[in-house]
Amino acid sequence: MKKRVTIQQIADELGLSRNTVSKVINNKKVPEKTQKLVIEKAVELGYKGFNMLKEVEVEKFKILLLTGKPLSNLDFFISLVRGVENLVTNLNIDFFQYTINENTSFLQLKNYMENLKIDGVIGIELYDKEFLKKFLKTNIPIVVIDSAIGLRKYEGNFDVILMENREPIYKISKELINGGLMRISFCGDHMHCQGFYERFLGLRDAYLDISRRIDHKQQLLFDDDSPFGDIKWLAKKIKGLPMLPQAIICANDSIAINVINAVKYLGLKVPDMIQVVGFDNIVDAEYINPSLTTVNVDKELLGKEALYILIDRIRRKEIPTRTIYFNTNIVYRNSTRIITK
Repeated sequence: MKKRVTIQQIADELGLSRNTVSKVINNKKVPEKTQKLVIEKAVELGYKGFNMLKEVEVEKFKILLLTGKPLSNLDFFISLVRGVENLVTNLNIDFFQYTINENTSFLQLKNYMENLKIDGVIGIELYDKEFLKKFLKTNIPIVVIDSAIGLRKYEGNFDVILMENREPIYKISKELINGGLMRISFCGDHMHCQGFYERFLGLRDAYLDISRRIDHKQQLLFDDDSPFGDIKWLAKKIKGLPMLPQAIICANDSIAINVINAVKYLGLKVPDMIQVVGFDNIVDAEYINPSLTTVNVDKELLGKEALYILIDRIRRKEIPTRTIYFNTNIVYRNSTRIITK
């Protein structure tokens, strides 16, 4: 049996400290030259997790990151893209980015991919079902991060990556209910994507445990085109509910931060009068006052694993569609009064 390569072996080969090599392996900041040396040596020796990359250097792939909306103001997706970019740095992969807008025709995109001879695509925010049907007919391998609802039932050369959405929201909802809160609202377009829908189901499941159904009149289930960033609009919608909610679980952190500000605008206190929960653990979640209870997603890891999975699909087009879930963890902060053990 071949002896497993260790971090110390890589360090010895390069004359570096074990700590420096460990930083590179774990994607910590080091000088670019050092990072390049360590990655190349890890690939050369076949260090665990870099075995596939050794083959990638030989094969040379052209990978397209295809996004359904501009990502410049979305912290979650910026971190995810960083994970992809960090992995292809110094590797034999040509990496391209393309953002679809309202003026983009499918023919334009198809011609773009054909001209570049794209081998595979990582898709982000691709929730338009008609677009997806056309794309899947091209048979170009694609891995989508989150997905349109029901995409897993489609046929095509693709995989789906999802965060664990349902279980953490179920757990938070149960803790709120066990704390005596019966008026819990979900805020966001629960039909926007599979991830949002599963988060909504987490709240629904918690209510079913106590033999109650969600009161849809008490929910803030507006469509995706609604002005969630408009604090006055949100405040009006919260105030217009049949009963003032005791807690609001939001589809993501961006909505949750706006909800906190809307609650403040109404002259109410978070968490004393309304507790607020988000999802994604973006940077601003920690710094808003009060800091936001949320669900942490390792965004850079998602990006990296999407690339690994895509490479596998490019090589093995015949494999069935896969749906892969990544674990998440709850981060309790000051926007809730949940007492953790």
